[in-house]
Amino acid sequence: MFKRIYFIFLTIIVLASLGFLISCVNKPEKILNSGIYGIITIGPITPVEKVGEINYKPYKTDMIVKSENGLNQVTKFSSGDDGVFKVYLKPGSYTFEQQKTSSPFPILKPIKVEIKENQFTEVNISFDTGIR
Repeated sequence: MFKRIYFIFLTIIVLASLGFLISCVNKPEKILNSGIYGIITIGPITPVEKVGEINYKPYKTDMIVKSENGLNQVTKFSSGDDGVFKVYLKPGSYTFEQQKTSSPFPILKPIKVEIKENQFTEVNISFDTGIR
């Protein structure tokens, strides 16, 4: 009788412990429902602009997201061939910069963006080719 009670007690302890461990392991991360989206373009693409003609094009590139003060890298992302991008970020203030290359062009000044909770902010980024 004592062995049976001991076995039942031990089984309950093991199952409870196992249930606790599983709940800790499978605990889902908070799903991010905020960030930025938009399109990256580059221009001018010709030295002479004509009225009514588009003088820029979509730009595929790599970008860096840094903390507001620009000291810590938060993440990196790339735009597609069509220049379109979407990045999930926690609410807060960020600085967006171009990935450094050996070429001085194209140029992009750092962009500061405020991300609000449960919102995606549209950010359209324009690189300058330097063509004049």
